[in-house]
Amino acid sequence: MTESTRVKVWDWPLRVWHWLFAICIGCLLYTGLSGDLSLLSWHMRFGCTMVGLVIFRLLWGIWGGLHARWPIYRVGPRAFFSHFRGGRVDDPHTAPGRAMAIAMVVLAGVQAGTGLFANDAIFNEGPLARYVSGDTSNDLTWIHNRVFMGIIACAVVHLLAHAVYALRRDSTPLAMFTGSKPADVAETPDYWMRALATAAIAGGLVWGALEYF
Repeated sequence: MTESTRVKVWDWPLRVWHWLFAICIGCLLYTGLSGDLSLLSWHMRFGCTMVGLVIFRLLWGIWGGLHARWPIYRVGPRAFFSHFRGGRVDDPHTAPGRAMAIAMVVLAGVQAGTGLFANDAIFNEGPLARYVSGDTSNDLTWIHNRVFMGIIACAVVHLLAHAVYALRRDSTPLAMFTGSKPADVAETPDYWMRALATAAIAGGLVWGALEYF
């Protein structure tokens, strides 16, 4: 495919979200796994930020950039495995890429959501833990303390896949920087005003939940 067929498939709001999401994942893993109890307050701040990021992505999948919308992310076993047998190369989303994106958003949502109600059985608890019973909080803590392993696994697979792309001189790893890649699809607008409104909704929902519950 020639350079002239490169089109913008990743809008700016999605790219900003992607890097904020990656940074937040890294900060959450560090503050949660370091063993330094003084970092738990930061862990909770990053957790609340992650809730907002997940809400933004869920909404952006409804009315965001053309290739960020959830109907495009449908993927089945046939499409997933055909990719490894030399499937379509002009699609902005590979089938494994679609599956990975969905898995990461779901896992991050479960991790951040359960963290709101979790406790460490000593001094700290999530900001909404007081609204559930102790047993429920403990059950959600159990989930919270294990889902991160799935997030790490997805992150490792994601990075390894991009390393393979780079070794094959494929431009896919650069697409989240440039927004463009070879694809036989329409170019997406950035929808900046829509993105600002979506960010306000996501931030407002998180703030409201913490302030009034």
